[in-house]
Amino acid sequence: MSTDPHPSSAAPGPLAGRGALVIGGGGGFGRAIAAALAADGAAVTIMGRTEATLRAAAGTIAAAAPGAPPVRISAGDSTHEQDMAAAVRAADETPLAAVVTTVGGGTFRPLLALDAETLEHDFRRNVTTALHAIRHGGQALAARGGGAIVCTSSSAGGHSFPFMPSYSVSKAALEALVRVAADELGHLAVRVNVVRPGIVATDGENPGRLLADPELAAATVAEKPLSRIGRAEDVAAAVRFLCGPGSSWITGACLPVEGGAHLRRAPRLEKLARIVNGDEVVDATLAGRIP
Repeated sequence: MSTDPHPSSAAPGPLAGRGALVIGGGGGFGRAIAAALAADGAAVTIMGRTEATLRAAAGTIAAAAPGAPPVRISAGDSTHEQDMAAAVRAADETPLAAVVTTVGGGTFRPLLALDAETLEHDFRRNVTTALHAIRHGGQALAARGGGAIVCTSSSAGGHSFPFMPSYSVSKAALEALVRVAADELGHLAVRVNVVRPGIVATDGENPGRLLADPELAAATVAEKPLSRIGRAEDVAAAVRFLCGPGSSWITGACLPVEGGAHLRRAPRLEKLARIVNGDEVVDATLAGRIP
């Protein structure tokens, strides 16, 4: 009997022979998720704005999942429907099983300083992208007999995060979209779920600013029962589960991946609001004035 803990002929992964599309695959979340799905045997396609960034990410993913099928890239703007449709077609060259969207972001601006244009911009990033992914991904998955769509929300979608209204509102809208999509597409065996990460150490601008400040980082950790900042791999593990056969009877769910932060309250981020917007803007809004 062989005692080699790493046999050369491992069993095929649960996604072997199937395709997966990771939208935002050049970013921190996207790279980790794509590597996890590739390790499960999927032929992964990553979508993002910049081809050079995608090529670098593809190399990182390939190194993390040796033996996986080659990583495809599809450069485009996920807020543009035609680019999303092209990415889905590219991913479906291997019969599609999973579509994951990690694209998003938000403007750090107090409510009384928030204009409609900024709110609409954040909706395009967080909701329009997901709509395109669900429509075109859902159609492709239905044609293949079903599959999984996973969107990425945020703790801000379920908590009150002062000074982040446009981000919070757009993530809450994303979660509502997922629930309706799960209901409408369920009879086609297309499952639609969402993960809700907390503050994670990635290459995003706002997490970087927050974690670079010891006071803000400590305040964030203090509101998490598991007492640490998240990693991209934490989120990837949750997405991997929701894309795999172990979640075949789960749809319309929101899975928190934030160290238990939903049991407490959002950290007070006034200091970060002042860093981003300046004292004059924050002081005006706290006094009830539109700056």
